[in-house]
Amino acid sequence: MIVKKDFIKLFIVFSIVVCPMLFSPVVKASSPSFELYPSSGVVKNREEGFIVDVLIDSGEYDLSKARMVISFDPEVLQISKASRNNSLFDQWPDDESTLDNTDGVVMLTGFTQSGSGVLYKTSGDSDLFARLEFEIVTKGDADISLVWEFTGSDDLFQSVLITDGSPPYNVLTTKPMDGAYRFGELTQTALERKHIPFLAGGFLILVAGVIITSKPEITRRKFGTVVVYEK
Repeated sequence: MIVKKDFIKLFIVFSIVVCPMLFSPVVKASSPSFELYPSSGVVKNREEGFIVDVLIDSGEYDLSKARMVISFDPEVLQISKASRNNSLFDQWPDDESTLDNTDGVVMLTGFTQSGSGVLYKTSGDSDLFARLEFEIVTKGDADISLVWEFTGSDDLFQSVLITDGSPPYNVLTTKPMDGAYRFGELTQTALERKHIPFLAGGFLILVAGVIITSKPEITRRKFGTVVVYEK
């Protein structure tokens, strides 16, 4: 009987301690990334153009610098306004930022000096890094592409996510997904709640994957105000 009682005690301990470990879901940390939102869709009204958000996720790293570089065909698109989330980094160097409608390049860089400021780290969902507003200049029905410039190296005009270290290094190891859009008719309408806080003073409609807005002057995300620049 003593053996039986010991076996029951052992079984109870196993059930309480070991079983939850075997069947608990494995939580995997997200990888550092940039993301276009939306990354594809239909442009309903070419006269109004369209808006694309650039989202950032640092994964498990503290970032001292983030640079996004996106190219586009200037014969199809022209960038009319770029917004950056000024609360993510302390500095936004002018010599590492550009809106170029001649060569078709937009580059924005955020930087925080290690030891003199709070390094950026994503908490929860991805944050809004930048918002890009485009005008359509082509009269045809050409496909629209937003292409990430990425080689993996921390060179000017290359997208990077730099973590603090000795030396600092790029934790963006894969090229972000390019944006692919087309002209067409409305096929569906959806609204994602987690993206509603991006806008203030305007309304947001997601039309077949493309955001159409009443062009508010100030946009907000959970970490603060976005500073707006117009071309």
